[in-house]
Amino acid sequence: MKEQGTVADAEPVGITFQPDIYPAVLATLSPPPARILDVGAGEGYFCKLLRERGYQVEACDYQQDLFKLKDLPFHKADLNQAIPLPDNSYDAVVSIEVLEHLENHVRFMQELVRVTRPGGCIIVTTPNVLSISSRWHFFLYGYTDCAPRPLDPRLGAYYMQHINPISVPEILFLMERFGADMVDLKTNRVRRGAVVPWLILYPLLALALSGKLLRSKYRDMHGVYRRHIRWVLHPANLLGRITIAVGKKRG
Repeated sequence: MKEQGTVADAEPVGITFQPDIYPAVLATLSPPPARILDVGAGEGYFCKLLRERGYQVEACDYQQDLFKLKDLPFHKADLNQAIPLPDNSYDAVVSIEVLEHLENHVRFMQELVRVTRPGGCIIVTTPNVLSISSRWHFFLYGYTDCAPRPLDPRLGAYYMQHINPISVPEILFLMERFGADMVDLKTNRVRRGAVVPWLILYPLLALALSGKLLRSKYRDMHGVYRRHIRWVLHPANLLGRITIAVGKKRG
């Protein structure tokens, strides 16, 4: 039997299909020291990367038996429900490729913001369903990049599939609803095949979106709508493979 905290225990594997997400998220975090909660930690791969860089890190997920870092604090939770942790506890909360697996986006985002300290950072990543490439895929086939083929309804662990895509406007709405502001939008990589269409289509997209949302009859919502226009037209949203949304909790 392995002893807790041995090297063998400390070799978790990243489970995302886009491994370059991890360095992209690391580059978004403020330098240590900081207390970080990894929500949807899986085996603990990102927790390991954080700890190696000097962060104080804790994990949260629903299957504790899969988590391999036995000497690191783990909080078991159904991520569609409340996270069993106090308010305002962490300098940053990170959730990598979790949103698209959850039934309850609203409760999940509310909990991420709640456990983050005022002024702290909320980082969520999810497949980008609003990129030009994903929109074209949807136009042709009826499926976005989040789930480019029909899901298998026979699976017992159906939630391991991308059952619930979410877009940047929805993430922005949920952050603002529960007390955070989106401050940055990044991606793990630009889809090169979308660059030329983006150069051609961007003026049309900008004109169409502004013309629709900034009408005089929506004047009382123009502040909200301008923020949506900013992030929907952001290069990371139109060209990126993975959405990396960065929020800051209001003080």
